[in-house]
Amino acid sequence: MRYDVVIIGGGVSGLSCAITLGSCVEHSMEFFKDKTILVIDAGKSDLRKAMLNNVPGVKRGTLGDELLQSIKAQAMEYPCIKVIEDIVHTIEKPNTFRLSTAHNGDFEADVVALATGFQAFDIKGLDLNVVENTLSPKPGRVMIKTNERYEALDKNNNVVKNLYVAGVLAGFSSMYTTAAGSGVQVAINILNNYAGKSIVIHDVP
Repeated sequence: MRYDVVIIGGGVSGLSCAITLGSCVEHSMEFFKDKTILVIDAGKSDLRKAMLNNVPGVKRGTLGDELLQSIKAQAMEYPCIKVIEDIVHTIEKPNTFRLSTAHNGDFEADVVALATGFQAFDIKGLDLNVVENTLSPKPGRVMIKTNERYEALDKNNNVVKNLYVAGVLAGFSSMYTTAAGSGVQVAINILNNYAGKSIVIHDVP
């Protein structure tokens, strides 16, 4: 099955990316009209283990798992977004991206965003530049090197066009708002590429 954008990772950065893209579809912006977004969630987000006391706008003591389910439900309010539980084994890019999963078969996409967290990166098929995540307070965490638009670099430091990296996998801090913001920025970068110019999406009453 084919989607315009596939986001791998259903944590805060991946879902924030999806919601921003979904909002653009809802606004019927011509350059992103009728686009479809798939989120593939392996269920491994570290937010599930958290309690949130220092997030603006989020009630103190909110459990991360409850908040994650709420964000997922918000994403699924957009008809253009589909969320599935699965594991991506391989990504190849002959022209468009081809993704092979454990349970749902293969998918194609023009754009892919990686938001799988910093525990490890074991998706095969693209020889990406995976290095130590220096902002992690714990050793052994990883990140993928990117350009200034958060497109992934391969091991020769060449840009893999339309392959974006969000959240801690892009080297951001694991703080909730930082991870969420990086997902939003990746979405905006994707939209900028489609539009051919810088755009923002604001809702007004």
